[in-house]
Amino acid sequence: MQASETSTESKQTQPNILFIAFDDLRPLIGAYNEPEPITPNLDAFAQDAVRFDRAYVNYPLCNPSRAAMLTGVRFDLQGDWKNNKHQNLIKAQTTWPRVLRDNGYWTATRGKLYHGKVPGSEKKSWDIAGKFWQGKYKDGGPNIESKIVDIGGRQDQIKIYKDKGAGPGSLMYASVDGPDDLLIDGQTASSVIDLIVNKRDKSKPFMISAGFSRPHMPWVAPKKYFDMYPQDAGKLAPYPIGAPEAFDNAKYKSKTRDFGWNEGVDDNTAQQLIRGYMASTSYADAQMGKIIQTLKDEDLYDNTIIIVWGDHGYHLTDHGLWRKNTPFHIALRSPLMIKTQNSKAGIVVDTLVQNIDLYPTIMELTNSTPNKTINLHGRSLVPLLQGEHVAWDNVVYTAAKGTHGLVTEKYRFTKVDSGKHELYDLLQDPNEWHNLAGDPAHKEMIQNFLQKLSKVNWNRP
Repeated sequence: MQASETSTESKQTQPNILFIAFDDLRPLIGAYNEPEPITPNLDAFAQDAVRFDRAYVNYPLCNPSRAAMLTGVRFDLQGDWKNNKHQNLIKAQTTWPRVLRDNGYWTATRGKLYHGKVPGSEKKSWDIAGKFWQGKYKDGGPNIESKIVDIGGRQDQIKIYKDKGAGPGSLMYASVDGPDDLLIDGQTASSVIDLIVNKRDKSKPFMISAGFSRPHMPWVAPKKYFDMYPQDAGKLAPYPIGAPEAFDNAKYKSKTRDFGWNEGVDDNTAQQLIRGYMASTSYADAQMGKIIQTLKDEDLYDNTIIIVWGDHGYHLTDHGLWRKNTPFHIALRSPLMIKTQNSKAGIVVDTLVQNIDLYPTIMELTNSTPNKTINLHGRSLVPLLQGEHVAWDNVVYTAAKGTHGLVTEKYRFTKVDSGKHELYDLLQDPNEWHNLAGDPAHKEMIQNFLQKLSKVNWNRP
């Protein structure tokens, strides 16, 4: 770093921010004590950060989860908000990137932070409003297909990927013989590095967002990341005897779930698909590592708040399902790790926190002042980052397709639109197979939970 740059940046009183978002990443990483995934960069970062063991999203789907994180408003996609597009949700109130820019930050984004490209209403939040991807194809098309050395999954899904040159909902994997930059996440990392080293205004603190599209399906990644795993890597989720035969296909029926248990794939194919998910995770992990190393090389790491976040959980054959948008605990819980200059490095917090808590946290960490009209549904995590023992309402409120619910330290309760209830003891039954809602012993608890849910504010600031 040149002397003039050092002099300018030493005058900064506000910390820099790097926000890293992963798409469809559940806490299936080494940092969360999972032995099989190979995620050395996430694991190393966890040693410098505070890891939130019980972080949740209010809605386990990319669009509402990302909108909630950016606006501080929880969404249930009901009433006037039903099936609403991301560009409308994001207008619920001023986002935290806009507040940071108004408070003197130089801001830039690259990759998937929003649900796709930066909405028109958000262009003023950024000095550089980078693109999610460019061109006709999204990690597909003739150039990439010609480099595929191994491919598998549901054949109809593979056909969609090949026909369109993209397959955001395709249940498939593909190993590609090519460099990291051949695919979107490698390009995102290179672009973010360029922002850090060359493009930013070095007279201001920066807030840069790096949004990785992996491990969102289709699970396409360079061959070297598949080669990290043996052919038999990937464990199917456990289930009780008779569960596949009792699978309620109608309950989860949609355009992507019309094939029954595990969407109709056999166990061997399912195992290979999970291996593809992990290879995609390792690929995204490596891209994050390149950015972190650049911060260290530029002597910026210590003065940069780094937030690592996954936009929701994910089914990998859990309950005979792939994907998300269910009320199950596996879909609601997501990874969250935060490093600040003053956080207690390497500690694990088991307090229940939510994606809507990130907005007030960022405001407090940066001493930024939002407009007085802004009403945030979450709570700042700063006391938890500093290891303080504070009173905390250990309950998070959730919604998913056709449901509203809550999670406590011990229970996951869900009210289904049909009027049915689900109650699972997460300590005794972590895989959620034994619904306790019909047990008279829990009647009073359910009434208490229903009362709590009746008071929750959704969709509006």
